Amino acid sequence: MAELLDINTTAKEFLALAAHQLATGDFAQAETTARAVLKITPKSAAGWHMLGDVLSVLPGRRGEASDAYDKAQNLDPKDTDAADAQTSLGERATVAPNKTRRERNLSLPHMAPADGKERLISEARAAEAREDWPVAKQAWETMLQIDPSDTWAWSQYGHLLSVNLHQYAEAEVAFRRAIEEDPTDDWAWGKLGIMLADFMGRVKEGQSMLRRAIALDPGECYYRGWLGWSLYRQSEDLAGAETELTAAVKLWPDYQWAYFHLGFVRMEMGDRPKKAEEALLRAEALEPQDVPTLYALATLYEEHMNRPRKALRAYQKLVELVPDDPVVYRQLGMLYQAALGDPKRAVEAYKRALEIDSHDFDVLARLGWLHWEVLDDVEEGIAYLAKAAEIAHDSPWVATHMGQALYHGAGQMDEAEAWFKKAVELDPDYDWAHAMLGALNFEHKEDVEAAEYHFRQAIRISPDYGFAWARLGRLLLMSESDVGETWQVLMHALELSPGSIDVLTDIVWMGVFRLYRPDLVADHAKQLVQRDPDSAYCRVLYGQVLRYTSADPSAALSELQKAVELAPDDHYAWHTYGEMLLYDLGDLEAAEEALLEAATKQSDCTTTDCDIGLVRYAIGREDAAVEHYERALELDSEDSHAWRAYGCFLFYSAGDVTLAEEAFDRAIELEPGNFEPWAMMAEFLDRQGDRADEAEAAHQKAAELAPDGLDVAEWATRFLEPKVLRL
Repeated sequence: MAELLDINTTAKEFLALAAHQLATGDFAQAETTARAVLKITPKSAAGWHMLGDVLSVLPGRRGEASDAYDKAQNLDPKDTDAADAQTSLGERATVAPNKTRRERNLSLPHMAPADGKERLISEARAAEAREDWPVAKQAWETMLQIDPSDTWAWSQYGHLLSVNLHQYAEAEVAFRRAIEEDPTDDWAWGKLGIMLADFMGRVKEGQSMLRRAIALDPGECYYRGWLGWSLYRQSEDLAGAETELTAAVKLWPDYQWAYFHLGFVRMEMGDRPKKAEEALLRAEALEPQDVPTLYALATLYEEHMNRPRKALRAYQKLVELVPDDPVVYRQLGMLYQAALGDPKRAVEAYKRALEIDSHDFDVLARLGWLHWEVLDDVEEGIAYLAKAAEIAHDSPWVATHMGQALYHGAGQMDEAEAWFKKAVELDPDYDWAHAMLGALNFEHKEDVEAAEYHFRQAIRISPDYGFAWARLGRLLLMSESDVGETWQVLMHALELSPGSIDVLTDIVWMGVFRLYRPDLVADHAKQLVQRDPDSAYCRVLYGQVLRYTSADPSAALSELQKAVELAPDDHYAWHTYGEMLLYDLGDLEAAEEALLEAATKQSDCTTTDCDIGLVRYAIGREDAAVEHYERALELDSEDSHAWRAYGCFLFYSAGDVTLAEEAFDRAIELEPGNFEPWAMMAEFLDRQGDRADEAEAAHQKAAELAPDGLDVAEWATRFLEPKVLRL
């Protein structure tokens, strides 16, 4: 008994998951989930009902949907919803213009033939009116026994079999018999085409028959409407669909169904949102309470036109029309949360959705996300996410949300990593989870190899994943990987996210400090400051670029002054400001003041100590200078820059030449792949007078490692012979 209860509980959970997948448009996964239920409980009426619901929305699968509903009703005769759903399968096929179809003209009573055909037609029509389909079927069959050559009757019989009784194979026989009797019967061609394409999945054949119907009656909008629908839903031919649907509404200006699909097609095309809006507004005007049209309008305004207020009005209408539909409230919550920036109303909408369906893990996850990231209530956010994870324990999306909350919200790195790994186990091709694992390994664990693997996996899965490209670029930049690849990755990241401040900062940083080509990133640096004028870091980077690209030093100085004003406690801003005052302007007093201020913000910066050492030497305090250089090496004896700076000091202070060479050797040993220590060694040796061959070898090595176009001799001279000492 306990095992049976477990099976029933599992089945209910899976059915709830399938319902959610269906509501969110993940039809393939919904079908897989529904069939999984039927594997463990093959006599589950609810399972067959759910499978029918899924198949009913898939083009060409409505025949299978009808069979699933049949099984649901056989297992549970009280499931009237399954019967209603099966009946509604035929509604799409009967959505036709409100115009008179070619109907058989009944004879006057005294002229009626004696074969009884007209009486049988009347019986069939009366039975159809009261939805007594078996009686209607019997009447049509009896009539066709009397006159097997009646084309019109075969078409009507086929319509009954397909739309009302869902007997598609028999309906196909009837329609084909009608065509045999009269190959010019466009109605039979059209109805058979619709049924083959939409109900039976024989798309090409069905579309061909619809085109034949159009050729026979070019003025019938119905055929063009359904051909347009089939072209975009079943063949993904948006351009062809637009052509047919446009023709349909021209033939009948009040064809609401076609206007709706025309608007939807144009929205999917993505290049003419105003045209999509025009069609959808016409569909709404013709049928103001049409739920699909309002959903489409809301989506168009929210996702394609950046008109959140108009999207809000569409959702508010939907709330009035379908107040018990949780999907409306979920979408409304998402709109408030993202586009409208109103977290309070977003929470209200999400909670209303949960009142209707407390097991909607999508809403629970979004509520959790909203609480920890926007409302700064990490504990409440994780609680909501825990509920979502309990319901959807096999959802990689929920697992990644939980991992993100633990990573960025709670700072629980090990737990976050476990959730990200679970997401990847559930779906090895889940791009978001790979990207988060990459970020965690890079930023927290400093495992460059693992981070790079996951970033590249995310990109393999989703080649246009901007975040993964951006983080891969930063990783390659920080790990001093191949310069060419790093630049290409960052530039591609910028193409995907043109306004990304993170990507722009990395590009500018690379241009200045890795490529030594500030001119290459001058426009990027300017754009960076325009996008974030209140960022001290952006101002510093722009100032660095201007130091080397502007003939007017006041431009760079102004940017660095703004940086220290924006962030008076920022070490990097003060340090860069001090460097410019020292190396570019030779203002020793102001430079010393700025560098000492930088040292108070971060006392263990070796570069700051080296710069202060140069100031001390320039003002004649050589002993104090030595102390700063030695302190830098004490702080980090593995710092190549500190050894280079010490070697330069020993050179320009006419100190111990042997010790200076040892300092440059140590710098090379620490960074053999960096051109900088090689360049300084080359210039140092060149100035010894008798070591030209060694100097040339070091120079060649520096040139080999340096960015293309950089004059390594000129670059090294800036440090061996500081401008401030020549003033």
